[in-house]
Formats: sequence, structure tokens, C-alpha cells
Amino acid sequence: MLCIFFAGCTAAPLRQARKSFYAGKPAEAVNALSEAKNFPSRDRLLLFMEKGLILHHLGRYEESANTLLKASELMEKQEIISISQQAASFITNEWVTEYKGEYSERLWVHTYLMMNFLLLRKYESALVEAKQSLKILEKHPEPLSKDHFTRALIALCFENFRQYSDAYIEYKKIAENLPDPSPVAPRIYEIGMNLGFREEAEKYKKFIPPDIPSILNSQFSILNSELVLFVSIGSAPEKISGSIIIPPSIRFSFPQYEDKIADDAQVSLAGAETPPFSVTTHIGNVAKASLQDRAAKIIAKETARAAMKESIARAVEHKNEGILSVLLRMAFFLMEEPDTRCWETLPAYLKLFRFPIQPGKHRLKAVIYQNGIRKDIILPQFSLSAGQKYYYQIRINSGSAIGN
Repeated sequence: MLCIFFAGCTAAPLRQARKSFYAGKPAEAVNALSEAKNFPSRDRLLLFMEKGLILHHLGRYEESANTLLKASELMEKQEIISISQQAASFITNEWVTEYKGEYSERLWVHTYLMMNFLLLRKYESALVEAKQSLKILEKHPEPLSKDHFTRALIALCFENFRQYSDAYIEYKKIAENLPDPSPVAPRIYEIGMNLGFREEAEKYKKFIPPDIPSILNSQFSILNSELVLFVSIGSAPEKISGSIIIPPSIRFSFPQYEDKIADDAQVSLAGAETPPFSVTTHIGNVAKASLQDRAAKIIAKETARAAMKESIARAVEHKNEGILSVLLRMAFFLMEEPDTRCWETLPAYLKLFRFPIQPGKHRLKAVIYQNGIRKDIILPQFSLSAGQKYYYQIRINSGSAIGN
């Protein structure tokens, strides 16, 4: 418990699982979390988040979905504020409270649930998660506006049920938040023309990249067969401690995301044209925006906590308890540690690619370039009928690439 009061620390199984995951041992990581006993309730959300993501990359999508659904249920329960935890945090720090996740992390629980259900071909369940994602996006529109990957997944879930008007709205929102709408222009143009929004759709025609002219020269391909790739690259930045000290002993602390440059990667399909649809979410940028959106609340609570501690220390001084006052101020100073808990197994980038392919049997190869090094992943053989989609996920990290 002293660890929580004076420095703040994450449960040991979480630290071990993260270490194993990034060492290329995801099965060991899952075991570390599965075998954890007496896991602290304050870190339960992180347990579900980390375990759910690791299971996802192991290809154990059903287990991953079940775990992340527990995270979703817990997030709903956490909407009820614990008065006792908040009171304790005013004297100690935020580490004594249940971790509730940043807005972005709470959104990504549903993002990974959507991916899991699409990979399991449980399209109705994926649509449910799409609608849950929309609720969070509508509640926090500004900090989450750059999460293009999640919006594209939502649109895809709508398309699976031919709810093209809803999909069209989501694609337009992506375009509005991109400096260049080219990545989604083909989709907006196709669906818009199909829905009869000809004048509006024509505005996006000029943004369609010249290397995919088939969009303009063929019939609308909304119902074409497709290979859909979910690609995660690298590791997201972690939270670190920031502090401001006012002599002699007042300390304001706050969490911040580290500045971390992650190596991107290029993904293509051997023998295929440039995909007419691809979007990327820079996880670090969205996470930083999400944390920044809470800055005013963090500052307000830090100020209140500092005032309360100073009041207690002065009360002790007034009783002529000099030594006790000094020790108390030292304890308060050490206790003032920011809550740097976060979802550490998230990737640096999430990318969505959609490749149109002909109906029939396929044995395809994904080609990956990162730092000048090529990696090939042979996809399992699959068959598609007209209009069907095949989903596959790839994780790229430190020069390795694994698909499921």
C-alpha cells in the first residue's frame, strides 16, 4: 500500500504481461494475467484492456471479445463516482482510485470489439459496438476527432447491413478531419452517387487518387468482394510524470504522454493495385488530445489537494508540533505522484485497408516494408462469393510481422 501512497505503482502481473508481450511472448503475457490472484480492483479495467488486446493479437478473438466486454461493463459501472475513493485521493493521490481510462482508451475498447466481431463474422455484434463507439465520439467530439480508424470501422459496420446513409455520414466526418480527403474520397464518391447525392459526391471526385481510376471508369463497387486488413504498428507512448514545485514543499503533479517517434510501415497486397480505401489513426496524437481535454479538471483537483495538504500541515504547526509538521510535509510531498496508468499494449498506429478482389478462391500475400526491410505474410486460403468480405489482422513491431 505504501507503494501506492508514495510513488504509485501498477500491479505486478500487468508489468510482467506487458514485458512479455513486447518481448514477442504474447502467450506468456496472457498467462501472467490469467493466473493473477487477488488482483487490485483499482486496476481491473487495465487488466481487461491489456488481456483483451493481447488475446486479439493471438487470434483468440472470442476470448478477446469476452474479456473486452467485461471492460465495457466495468466502464458503465464506473460512471457512479466512489465518494470514499475520491476523499482518499485528496489526501494521497489518484493511484488509490479505480482507473477509468482516458476517453480515447474507453473508445478503443469498442474499436477492438468491433474488430473481433468482424473477424468472427458476428456482424450484428459488431454493429452494436459501432453504435457504442458513436456515443463516445459524440460525447467527446474534439479530442477524438482524429481517430479515423474507428470511424472507418463504424462506417464499415453500417455498410455490412446496407445502411449506406449512415456510412456516408461517417465517411464525410473522416474527410472533414483530414487535411486531404483523398483516402476516403473514393468511398464518399461511390456511396454518394449510389444514394443520389450526385452534386455533393462530385465535389470529392477531384480528390480520388489518379492511381485508382477504376472507381471512375466502372460501375459502382459498393457490393464488390473485398479483403479488409486491420494493421497495428509499433507501440503507443506511455504516460510519464510531470511536476511543478513551489518552495518550500508544495508539489503539483500531472500525467503527460511521452514524446515518442514510432516507425511507420507500408502495407500492400502482392499483385494488387493501390487500395482505393485506407485510413490511419495515430494513437499517440489521439491519446494526448484526450488527456489534454481533461487538463482543467486535473489542475482543479491538484489545486484543491495542495490546498488541503497545506491546511493540514499548518494546523499541525500551530500546535507547536515542529518535527511532526516537517515529517508531514515530507510525506505529502512524496505522496504527490501523478496517475500514469494507461493502456500500454496499444499500437502506435492503427491502419485499415480495403482491397477489392474477385469472387472465388484466393491465396494472397501481404507485403510489408518497415525501415527498408521487407516482410511477407501469406494469408490463409479463403473463398468469397460476390459482395462478401474477408477480414484479417496483422501486427507489426520491431521488424517482425505476425498475421491472424
